[in-house]
Amino acid sequence: MFTDQKINIQKILGLVPEDLLSTLSKDTKVDYCAKVLYGQRMFNLLLYGILTTERTSQRSLEDLFKSNLFKTMFSYDAGMKISRSSISARLSTIEPEFFRLAYEAIYKEFSMLYTPSERLKHRIIRVDSSMVAETCNKLKKGLSPGNKKIKALGKVVKQVKYTIAFDGLTACDFNVYTDPCYMSEDNAIPEVVWMNASREGSTANIYTFDRGVSSNVKFSSFNDGHVSFVGRLKTNRRYEVVSVDQPTEQEKDLGELTLVSSQVVHLYGKNIVDKEHSYRLIIARRKEEIDTTPPKNKGKVKKKENIFYFLTNDLELNPKEIADIYKQRWDIEVFFRFIKQELNVSHFLSVSENGIKVILYMTLIASMLLLLYKKINDLGYKTAKRRFTIELWEAVVTVIVKECGGDPALMNKTYYRKFAVP
Repeated sequence: MFTDQKINIQKILGLVPEDLLSTLSKDTKVDYCAKVLYGQRMFNLLLYGILTTERTSQRSLEDLFKSNLFKTMFSYDAGMKISRSSISARLSTIEPEFFRLAYEAIYKEFSMLYTPSERLKHRIIRVDSSMVAETCNKLKKGLSPGNKKIKALGKVVKQVKYTIAFDGLTACDFNVYTDPCYMSEDNAIPEVVWMNASREGSTANIYTFDRGVSSNVKFSSFNDGHVSFVGRLKTNRRYEVVSVDQPTEQEKDLGELTLVSSQVVHLYGKNIVDKEHSYRLIIARRKEEIDTTPPKNKGKVKKKENIFYFLTNDLELNPKEIADIYKQRWDIEVFFRFIKQELNVSHFLSVSENGIKVILYMTLIASMLLLLYKKINDLGYKTAKRRFTIELWEAVVTVIVKECGGDPALMNKTYYRKFAVP
């Protein structure tokens, strides 16, 4: 349909082979005791619901499953019926391992579409968390942050934390947290870092995260496990200087920042300095900028931070490389915005922990398909989602026309001849 594109959805959807889902269904026994909503059917329903609806809900999935377009595309019996309650019940009990294995297999195929040099560029893994909130009478289990304003109103809000490892292409690992101990990033982010680092071939990765991770115990464990990282410290953090570098004027230029100092340090942990582990600490300041904010708005604009403390356990990296690696951490913020705005992650389709995990697996699979479509066709996020949806439904209509013995091309010509303006 779009002649300027380099790849169409048929090739993109080829990343989700039916034989893979069939094999996984048998291996995970996901269809045990299921009557209609088998694992493969749930997979198709969720994927197409996420990709084609503005705000996916259990009712919209019910309507989608009832439609002739959906049933024809997957050769489902026209008389097959499901209800919203059956979708809800299935999400709370279906085996999430089926979706995890599908996600990992599709990610492997997805990454192979990039050249070795492209994959090498994405050895920097950005790790961060995002919270999604829901009222407590809906969410069965979740985190309860101490927001005084909300508590003063007599409301109790529970949240779910998504911690994702993003490799610049898509999410390469993630976890869902509802236990209160994971309110601290010192618990959530290192756990996902270790999940990814334990994978074969991941030892060359460099992990970057924000200053939410500040525990000296966690930093030390990365050192002991030979896991390289670039993070940030709070400016009041205590440390002991081991050695100080003498950079040249050229080396002080870090792009948007200027190098103040580069030194090797030992960090304090519980008032005791840890002399077994060394780190490189880069202190940089923002270059002076002309303030163009109108005087009447100066009090409303949030002031930018001017001093930055970057920390790494890779002593071979120079200050410019450290600053550039940390700057790439912003990519995961863009990814979070994409899956929240375009793929409805900010909305709970299921309120059980089991269902939340399943939906996130499916959302990340959908994001892989869309991001590949976006990258190869050189499109923006919104344009990619819009065009992908249009092509998807045109493909479904094509299947229906051919099933009826027609030719879509001839049908279009006949239509335009019949209704053309003289």
